[in-house]
Amino acid sequence: MLRYTFTLLTVLTLFTFSDTVFSQYSDSSDSSVGGVMIDADGMLSQASVTEMSQLRKELASEMAPISKGLNKQVEARKISLKKLNAELARYATTGSEIPDSVRNLGGLTAIEYVLIYPEEQDVVLVGPAEGWTVGPQGVMVGKTSGKPVMQLEDLVMAIRSATGENRSVFSVSIDPTQEGLQRMSQYASSVNPSTSPKLVAQGMEEALGAQTITLQGIEPTSHFAYVLAAADFRMKQISMGVTKSPVRELPSFVSMMKAPAESGALPRWWLAPNYDAISRDEAGLTWSLSGGKVVTMTDTDFFNGDKIVRKAGKKENVFQQWATKMTENYDELAKAEPIFGQLRNCMDCALVAAIFAQNGIMEQSGDNFQPMMTVEGLCAVRENVPMHVPSTSVMAKRAGSVMFVTGGVTINPWEMVQNSTVSDLNSVRENNSVPAKRWYAN
Repeated sequence: MLRYTFTLLTVLTLFTFSDTVFSQYSDSSDSSVGGVMIDADGMLSQASVTEMSQLRKELASEMAPISKGLNKQVEARKISLKKLNAELARYATTGSEIPDSVRNLGGLTAIEYVLIYPEEQDVVLVGPAEGWTVGPQGVMVGKTSGKPVMQLEDLVMAIRSATGENRSVFSVSIDPTQEGLQRMSQYASSVNPSTSPKLVAQGMEEALGAQTITLQGIEPTSHFAYVLAAADFRMKQISMGVTKSPVRELPSFVSMMKAPAESGALPRWWLAPNYDAISRDEAGLTWSLSGGKVVTMTDTDFFNGDKIVRKAGKKENVFQQWATKMTENYDELAKAEPIFGQLRNCMDCALVAAIFAQNGIMEQSGDNFQPMMTVEGLCAVRENVPMHVPSTSVMAKRAGSVMFVTGGVTINPWEMVQNSTVSDLNSVRENNSVPAKRWYAN
């Protein structure tokens, strides 16, 4: 029997954001990803106050004035993707830099409707929008709501992935290595009982080593992938109490765990989109994404001393309690931690991309949408790939024991599209149309 114990908290989340070196980007507003940095070795770490201050100053100095039409808050801004692509083609032809208004997708803070117009070979996105500014963590946010604005790059990367040869879910997982688990188990079984609990916990932490980041379904150097990784990273830190939760009603899991769970039991949490209200008209040309939210799901895994064994369907009550609190307070958390708002934006983008793929938009639109697939500089080239997380940054230490979080994020837009319901959306189509003069209209 082990004299000292450890608890593994396996977390499958659904978001992230992080960045490499600010100067790598043609538009540094795309380099902000929730206060998380990635170094040349692919290691995630929390950005310092100085680094965040530097980023905010740089972004603010490079911001262009916002046009009057985009600088006001509106309930429904219409974005014509066909005309937006024409703008991209023009910038590419003239060698002009892509402006903030295009990169920030007209200031949209969510996508509520997707309207397909086969005759015009166009797709129109509709959602709330406003002017933008640099938020406290170097994230571009709405001036009034403070919500992160949608990024064209995230939408483009999602569409590129969804319309490729292989359809996949968008996911990230951060997990301990098998070798690390075995080293930690061996250390715990061989430690001298007289060793101080503090040193034992430190030794177990060192034996575990760095955890591995696995990304699927998305280009690992993309902003979308960075968002997934960073959001997961931040959730782990909050759940373990490594950093204090900015929301009072969402305590750390460690503080909630009054009694030990079943021996070897490991909570597996994952953040996922819940679009129960997603609907479409009978022709599949009008889609409503309103009502979507992010939920925290849970199951229980077990560690048998050698490896983690998944036993889906079995849930510990305390694991479910924390998952419920995370779900209930997600909107409030997203205000304080913009990375979680960016994650939700990426979910919207993934869903739009799945609608594109299901309706064969790319095949039916001729060359109208080719610019966003080919224009250089639209999707910034990032050299650093998120690969590792130091266990010290996502685990809690107690006397003679450690708690740590692993896992990732999973977005399955194909399931959401498949499970959509048919509704009467005539009024939505009547109240919205293709912008007549510009690529956007209010």
